[in-house]
Amino acid sequence: MRDLLIDMVGGFCYHYFTISRVKTSGSFAAGKNSDKKISSLKSRKESVWFSFLLNALLLIGLLVVFRPVYETNDDYGLANMVNGVKGARDAHLIYAHYFLGLLLKVLYQLRQSVPWFSVLQYVVLYVSFTSITYVLTRRAKNQSTIWFSYLLIIWFAYEGYIKLQYTKTAGIASVAGILLLFYAVCSQRVSKRALAGGFALSCIGFMYRDAQFFAEAALMTGIGIYLLIELKDTQDAVKGQRQRKLFLYFGTFGGLLAAVVLLHFVDRSFYRAPEWETYDQFNEIRTELYDYGFPSYDQNEEAYRSLGIDKNAYDLLRGWNFMDTEKFTKDIFEKIAELKQPRPLDLQLVKAFLKKVPLRLLKVQCFYCFLLICLYWLLCGRHDQKNILSVLYEAVLVIAVYLFMFYKNRYLINRVDVGIWLAVSVVVLWTISDTREYFSGRHGVFVLLVVVALNQYHWKAHWRINSDEKISAMMNARAVVETVSQDKEHLYLMPVGTVSIWKSYGVFDSPPAGLTSNIFSVGGWTANSPLYLDVLKQYGVENPMKDFIGNENVYFFAKNINKILEYVRTYYKPDAEAIVVREINGLKAYMIK
Repeated sequence: MRDLLIDMVGGFCYHYFTISRVKTSGSFAAGKNSDKKISSLKSRKESVWFSFLLNALLLIGLLVVFRPVYETNDDYGLANMVNGVKGARDAHLIYAHYFLGLLLKVLYQLRQSVPWFSVLQYVVLYVSFTSITYVLTRRAKNQSTIWFSYLLIIWFAYEGYIKLQYTKTAGIASVAGILLLFYAVCSQRVSKRALAGGFALSCIGFMYRDAQFFAEAALMTGIGIYLLIELKDTQDAVKGQRQRKLFLYFGTFGGLLAAVVLLHFVDRSFYRAPEWETYDQFNEIRTELYDYGFPSYDQNEEAYRSLGIDKNAYDLLRGWNFMDTEKFTKDIFEKIAELKQPRPLDLQLVKAFLKKVPLRLLKVQCFYCFLLICLYWLLCGRHDQKNILSVLYEAVLVIAVYLFMFYKNRYLINRVDVGIWLAVSVVVLWTISDTREYFSGRHGVFVLLVVVALNQYHWKAHWRINSDEKISAMMNARAVVETVSQDKEHLYLMPVGTVSIWKSYGVFDSPPAGLTSNIFSVGGWTANSPLYLDVLKQYGVENPMKDFIGNENVYFFAKNINKILEYVRTYYKPDAEAIVVREINGLKAYMIK
């Protein structure tokens, strides 16, 4: 173990330089010793401990240099279902699996002070990156491919560890799990550990985000195509060997499909309670509008007004403030969705796709990692039938995935793109693992350092030395939340974005239980969930956009009250007035009379 640590920490460059030197030695004795040394180093590199320790060093290094953040507020939305900040805990994570919520709920009950939601993601990410490193290292037939594998791990580890997001975690875990399964079934002897680990990581990826799992699973079939062509070209196969291999391939991945389908139905069974069924139906149509686009107000003004929605109400609605439970109902949302013009899947769509998407891909950082790997393959890879067909298949598949997302009007979203390009890059690295040696270890170190250095142009935003201003803003936001939290006699309503737990606490912070039990945002995908509605019930509020009028126990907390006041005057009380009752860090709390 000591030798292994020395080899990684201080010996990466050293042992590759050593290999280069011993290869040039002319003596028989030197050649014999060099063979032993190369064999020893190769066995170390291929050991699971090497991958574990390499990724541990990478994780520590990234956390020392960068300040991790949640890429979006969705993670805190999920975490707040189970961490007790609303005064209760619920395992229904809505977008993630109920079993995952149940585990997190138990962990938070054991120790509230630990940020279990992010800790669990880090564990999953670490195991996933370790698995990818292990498989790619063992698959590689030369040092050049190994260095490109390291490049891939560093590139995507930054996205996973530093810009944490549960959809990314789902994609990375799914890629790692499916890669392990391919490695297990194509080995000379089926690796039971790899098989078990592959199933576990794949199912975890599915439980974090099922749609992302299926996207990655589809893209990873490029390895399957490669293996099937390889199996077809096997000349010396004994009788029945191909059939056994085919049975193993399809049996393994058929079993995985059966497992995730079962997990899906189990998860859905926990949403059969009337209150969750009602929420689920509303959230489905809400997602259709907020994720895939609202019909324009200017082009549908008459239709909107017929639904009782003027321009100010529309602006509030588009800003996620939809918690008028009498006005913005499921039926109204369905009628709004009907105003959307169906998008035909025709030649015009394809032309629009080709005009917009390829150029915008140049802004996707993970896309460049894929381009470097492809360039490596073009310059020094094998270009036989199975390699070319596998890479072409993967190219067609990723174009189809992006075309579908473009058709749905939800494309080029970083948290989705990371998993996609990791899957595609891993597939290409698998297919070119037997390329000829192209550069030595010292050249590999140079390429790796240059690429990482160039990436700092985009990564420097999260350097710890650049985070003082962000930390100051976070502490100011936290002060507001904690001050409001102390006034449990009053319920504080607020428009989306006024005060955010996401902006108040970091990845490794754990808000205290009950922190926001008197704070309610009048929008967001968690707002009308049963757990959040219980907050309203405790203060006798059913319709938060109406019942706060004249209610001395309910304040409206807003940066600008004008739009809310105009809405109230239009639909509920024409002579309503907003009276300032308190001010915290420049934000004012109003009582509406």
